[in-house]
Formats: sequence, C-alpha cells, structure tokens
Amino acid sequence: MNFCILTYGCKLNQADSIIIKTLLLESGFKESPLEEANFVIINTCGVVEKTERKILKQAIQLKKQNKKVILTGCLISIYGFNQGVDFLKNFNKVADAFLGVRDINLIVQAVEHIMSSQLFIAINGKNFNKAKIKKIEDWTPQSTSAIVAISEGCLGSCSYCATKLARGKLCSYNLPDIVKEIKSKLNKGHKEIQLTSQDLAIFGLDEKNHQQRLPELMNLISKLKGDFLVKLGMMNPNHSKNIFKDLLKELSSEKFYKFLHIPLQSGSDNVLRAMRRGYQTKDFIELAEQFKNKFPNGVLATDIIVGHPAETEKDFQKTISLIKKIKPDILHIFKFSKRKGASDYELKDMPDRIKKQRSRFLNNIFQDYNLKKNKKFLRTEHVVLTVRKDKDGYLGRTMDGRAVVFKNGQMGEFKKVKIKDCRWNYLIGE
Repeated sequence: MNFCILTYGCKLNQADSIIIKTLLLESGFKESPLEEANFVIINTCGVVEKTERKILKQAIQLKKQNKKVILTGCLISIYGFNQGVDFLKNFNKVADAFLGVRDINLIVQAVEHIMSSQLFIAINGKNFNKAKIKKIEDWTPQSTSAIVAISEGCLGSCSYCATKLARGKLCSYNLPDIVKEIKSKLNKGHKEIQLTSQDLAIFGLDEKNHQQRLPELMNLISKLKGDFLVKLGMMNPNHSKNIFKDLLKELSSEKFYKFLHIPLQSGSDNVLRAMRRGYQTKDFIELAEQFKNKFPNGVLATDIIVGHPAETEKDFQKTISLIKKIKPDILHIFKFSKRKGASDYELKDMPDRIKKQRSRFLNNIFQDYNLKKNKKFLRTEHVVLTVRKDKDGYLGRTMDGRAVVFKNGQMGEFKKVKIKDCRWNYLIGE
C-alpha cells in the first residue's frame, strides 16, 4: 500500500515527517508520488491563516479523489486545544484521521483504522523522545542536507503565537541521542547537518542543573570526524545572550557555518513589549554586533512581523531604521496573522492593505542593500559545500553559509568557485 507525505512549515515539521516516513516504511508501506498514493499524510503548519486555508482546500480535493487523508502537525494540535475532539469528529469531509504533533508515533495505528473506514483521532499525546527513533536516512541524489531536531516546545509566551499550543513546553533531547543521530546521518553520506528546534538557545533549560546547553552540544559535534558542516537554526535573543560568549567560541570551529538566525520581530520596544517577546531592541543589536565583530563576513538572518495590532507608523519607522543600521543578510518578513488561541486574537486587526504596504516597503529596502552587499563578493573565490541539485545546476554554501549557485558540481563535494555575478539573495559562481 502506497503513501505520500506533504509537509508544510518549518524544519521541525520536516523532521517530524521523516519520523512518520520511517515508521510507515518499517511497517511495510511504500512511499510513492501523490498520484499513486492510497493514503496521504499532510503535515500541517498553524502559523498563518493563509496556509491553513491552503491545507484544508488541498485535503478536501484529495478526499474528492477518493484518497484517504491523515492530517497531522501543529494545525491539528491547535484545533484540538481550541475546539476539542468533538470538532474534529465533525471534520470528516476534510480528513479520515487526525494526529497531534506529539501523537505521530501512532501513525501506523491511524492507517490501520482508516483502511477499515474508522475515524482515528489522537491529539493528547505526551512528549516522547523523537531523537531515540532510528530514522530512515533521507539522503537523495538531489540533496546532501539532513535535519536534526534537538528539542521540542518552548519557554516563551509570545502574544501572537499559537504554535506553543501545539508543541507545548520545552522537552530537550539527550546529548548522546542527538550526537548518535548526527553520526548516523554522516555515516549515510550527509555533508550538511541542520540543527533545529523552536528555539535552539533554550536547549537544556528544562533540565534541573542545566547540564546540557547548546555550546556543549556544539563542542561535541566539533569533535566528530569527517568533512561536514553544521547550520544552526533559530534562537531568540532573550536566551541567546546568556550563552552567546560560549556560542561564538564554538562557532569558530571549522565544522560550523558562520551563520546565525536571531529573530528581531520588531524594531520598536513598544511592539516587542506588546508581543511579550522578553527582550529589547538593544539586546538584538548587541548580539548582531558581537557576531559581526567576530565574523565580519558571517551571515545574520532575522525575522520581522509587520502589521501587528500594536504597531503604529512610528513603530514601523523604527523597524526600518534598525534594519538599515544592522543590514541583516537574510530577512524573513511576515504579515501579522490572527490565530485563535493566541492572546492577540481578540485585538482589532490592521487593514491588510497596510500590512502589504509595509511588507513591500521593507522588502524593497532589504533587496536594495543586500544586492549592494553581494556585489562586494564579485571576483572573489570561495570554497563551497555542494548541498543541492536542481534542473538548472547546483546550490552550495560558503563557509559563512552564503548561498552560491553554479552549473557544474558533484553532490557533497567541497568545491572552489569564483563569483562572477549575483542577485539580491544569492551569489553566482563558476
């Protein structure tokens, strides 16, 4: 019997999809293209309403094609938290089974039920150590990158976020289990490891004595044999500053891209306070400057939410000023989206046209300065790790984590390229 997995959202969701795939393959099911699948698992994202509508529309279309559909992921856990099991029981026109993010270990049981035309719902699972599951390695000729989750859940109380309803409180995985999984990935041929969680900086804070923290994990990884590179995922400023000195020290290892993803969300302290982010703009600026002083060509990524109900035009101008000052190398811009269950849900929403205007304006600023920054790399040579292949060529990353595309290469090789051209979001090598 054939299955297909469709994954929306973050790298944590991608890591969960690998677990689902592993459990199904071990039970004798076969992965196939969507059109050949007997049942489809949609791993959902609950961050924005637009994605939610797209997911539900796709599920309904698949049901009309007489395919069995299983919905899992954050959106389902959020539904369970907000509306309960009875709501999902009446949702059978959309799917045949529903699994929360902490219930994906029941995927085989869910399949057995739906193949007997029985509705299956599991949304109240407890944390289980996903790192202990020996996963089917997802190496392909098109990609040499592997995702490794180090924890689940968070310690935050952000006013706009519903994901915390799905992922719950922090559950850090054990250091030996994480290192063992990384070794397994490397032994299978992966050359790039992407560490992920909702917030890497809080890793280990759920332990009594805080014996395991991110710098300690990085130190263990740096001692592993082989030629590979590690890309760190997102870490919030309020907890990053407590480990930053040690983190930068470990980041100096040749095993790590000189890359950090530290979300700002707003350049206004008033908005950050309304969002309950737990830090001020000065905290972000200090971290960004320390990183760039240590690694001048390092890649700094950040996130901005525009159109939060508390954001005035003056607040937005502060965001623009801060972005112009720091000039992050990667800027993810999100339009505020009300999510049921989040405390901001009751606030009066801003007109969508203003959100779009602010998003477009900020994005234009980013593209303009980033193109100028990328032009400085013209005619320079860099060693890149070739991580992905597509129809037009290869994608590699410099030792700083900067994206480079080129025509000729080999998956997983470290290759010297000369930068001949660029776009605002990547370099072009030869």
